Amino acid sequence: MIRVYGSTDNTNTHVDTSRTLLGAKQYATRNNYRNVSIRIGYNVTLLEYKLNNKWYKYQDFIDAIFTDEEASN
Repeated sequence: MIRVYGSTDNTNTHVDTSRTLLGAKQYATRNNYRNVSIRIGYNVTLLEYKLNNKWYKYQDFIDAIFTDEEASN
């Protein structure tokens, strides 16, 4: 299965940019994208986003939401 990293714009359009996550992050930084994603076959998954010049994983964001919900219950 083909695995290609890329950037996703605000219309959720994936653009293939690199064979590595680092290369996709560099491309996104140079071209003012905030999201990095991976395409496996025809399926695209968001991996990381950039905020205040730092990369964050979407998984960490999702985990934080669910731990906040569990703490409030």
